[in-house]
Amino acid sequence: MLKSVLAVVDNGDVAAPFLRAVAGFAEARGAHLEVAVLTPAPMTSPALAPFGAVYVPEVILMGDDAANVAQVKDALKDCDSPRDVFGFHDDVAWLAGDLRRSRQVADIIVMGALETWATPWLRRRVAQTLIRASGTPLLILPYDADITRVHRAILGWTPSPEATRALHTLIQLAEPGAAIDIVTVGDTLHQCGREKDAHAEVKRHLSRHGFAAEGHWIVNAVTPPAETLTLYAKEQKADLLVIGGFAHSRVRDIVLGGVTRDFVEASTVPILIVG
Repeated sequence: MLKSVLAVVDNGDVAAPFLRAVAGFAEARGAHLEVAVLTPAPMTSPALAPFGAVYVPEVILMGDDAANVAQVKDALKDCDSPRDVFGFHDDVAWLAGDLRRSRQVADIIVMGALETWATPWLRRRVAQTLIRASGTPLLILPYDADITRVHRAILGWTPSPEATRALHTLIQLAEPGAAIDIVTVGDTLHQCGREKDAHAEVKRHLSRHGFAAEGHWIVNAVTPPAETLTLYAKEQKADLLVIGGFAHSRVRDIVLGGVTRDFVEASTVPILIVG
């Protein structure tokens, strides 16, 4: 059971719809909501991050931090879940590290999609840091998401420790008797077929927990796996898409891309990434 939910935002005004959604998510589970508000030092343009910082005295940055926290509290004023709101302020290049070093312990961390952040680079950096170093599942919610209950879920499956941890986390989130599709995307039918035994074992495990589990293989050598899984989740009207996530170093992730990075960049369905 989830009893502690940590949400991360960088602007209380822009993130207001997301904040209300995550408050509903916490309230539905009887969980305590904590919100970490990240306030970067002023920049000539958010598009230039992590460069283009403008120096301001610490006392002014502290005032910006306090105002940002106040915006978040105002966005949550009509929500009933118990909550705490706290802020971090620093150069934009250091804020993700500040959050990681704060060692906030939660059952799950929740972030909004790209449009709920004022500084896209900061969102990307925070997501990469949390997936790689927090040890806590990361839930990314689209702008208009409602995920109070999970009655149907898609588990993107490739045999790996990350995918197994994602399976265990999904069991905690899904409603009793929920329908869960175990989906493997491959370039060829042979590649998908190699996972047949793994699918059977995952299906047995989910069935023992009372879920209606089915295995599916999607052969698609043209569309990126992240897009394929997202489209499948939309077609099935799934409440949640779950994957095991792996983050390379920041430089390798930018150069090589990857399924995890694709999901972080374009979150059009609720997605749970477990590292």
